[in-house]
Amino acid sequence: MISRRNLVKLGGLAGAAAILPAERIVSALGAKPAQASPAVELFAQKLRIPPVLVRKYRKWGVDYYGVSMREGLAQILPGAKTPIWGYNGQFPGPTFKVEKNRPIKVIQKNKLDKELAVHLHGGNVPSSSDGLPGDEIQPGDTRTYFYPNAQQASTYWYHDHKHGLESFNSYMGLSGYYLLHDWREDRLDLPRGKYDVPLIIQDRFFNDDNSFRLPVPGEFAGDVTLVNGVAHPRFEVERRPYRFRLLNGSSMDGLVDLSLDNGAPLYVIGNDGGLLEKPVPVQHLPIAPSERYDVIVDFSKVALGAKIVLRNAVNFFGNRAEVMRFDVTKKAQGYVHPIPKKLVHLHRLDPKRASKHRTFDLRSNLEVGQMLINGKAFDPARIDIKPKLGATEIWTVRNTEAPELPIPHVFHTHLVQFHILDRDGKPPAAHEAGWKDSVTIEAGSSIRLIMRFGDFTGRYLYHCHLLGHADAGMMAQMEVVR
Repeated sequence: MISRRNLVKLGGLAGAAAILPAERIVSALGAKPAQASPAVELFAQKLRIPPVLVRKYRKWGVDYYGVSMREGLAQILPGAKTPIWGYNGQFPGPTFKVEKNRPIKVIQKNKLDKELAVHLHGGNVPSSSDGLPGDEIQPGDTRTYFYPNAQQASTYWYHDHKHGLESFNSYMGLSGYYLLHDWREDRLDLPRGKYDVPLIIQDRFFNDDNSFRLPVPGEFAGDVTLVNGVAHPRFEVERRPYRFRLLNGSSMDGLVDLSLDNGAPLYVIGNDGGLLEKPVPVQHLPIAPSERYDVIVDFSKVALGAKIVLRNAVNFFGNRAEVMRFDVTKKAQGYVHPIPKKLVHLHRLDPKRASKHRTFDLRSNLEVGQMLINGKAFDPARIDIKPKLGATEIWTVRNTEAPELPIPHVFHTHLVQFHILDRDGKPPAAHEAGWKDSVTIEAGSSIRLIMRFGDFTGRYLYHCHLLGHADAGMMAQMEVVR
């Protein structure tokens, strides 16, 4: 049995978040926080929608935006406001709404006293705009990031990527949505406007004064669940279908497994890299940190006055199962968008055209307090692999954690999206059969991914997106070459 002393050696977050294996670890540790957060009345506060960022100006075909990373105060719990670090001092940060093939530049100013780096998660961007180690923004300085937006419409997000402090900086609030639209999506009859709602799910611990309490070793998921920066909110809906863009933006290991308490399905229409070929109804939906799923929830057959709770089956350290509540308060207004039967055609890469097969083993080393890829901790001076521009590769990623420490890992690739070929030799579930950039791999399991390396050369990262794992060394660097 793993000891609390060995978990302390990790120097970061414990890293146990898979549904069944994690329960064993929680039981072993006693599943009690060092200090419980203040009691939160469920559904006492309304859901807030992060504001959409307005561009500053347009020049030579490029839209320019300005963002400052600074301290702020956020109304997360009832009562006193919580000090945060946020993009424009907001938590979550403002939402980007951009169009395919309409490039933008974002001028990020660092008004905090820490080095910071901004990563567009899921973005197909030049290496110089990816937020690499060595490209940090110093306190008081600015950096301009270029995002071409030449990729599929989807739900992306942006967050801090300062190596060694990524989990801490994002825990303090540095995260936000980046929504990319295109004509293929726009021509579909999907809920839009106020019926297209982003929901970023995160977990936190709090002190008695409502300030964030940082986790101690052995605590790996906060005891309060936030949605769009509000603890266990409620959201008023009409009797019609809604599109919800679900993002697990947890900075720790807060895997969620979502379902509706009235037994209605969640219709999955897209994941990390864009829409699926058709909606996939599911009764429950596991989402690991950094994963995104776009779902449609149909309230059209629900009686006025009904209250439907979105629940999480993964409960650590006393956090409540009730994530948020939907209150059906109005009849449908205007045109009602039906759930389409077909979405988009997905081009799939041919495994026979793969020019390279690689294998990556993910494992922790408790003796040295590190987490490793192929036996190595991250070194920003080292290039681990050199994919060729335009090449198709197949990666086998294996979680080789010992049975006594059944830690899952969430494998994330920068620059490229991938398709899952199989899990332990079996096809992926229908709801994760689209383009992805993050995928959960449980201890003892392996997964095969296929990807194509375009459109940029240069250095990029791949790592575990349980951020404590990346901070502890489970990250590597590739250089895409001609």
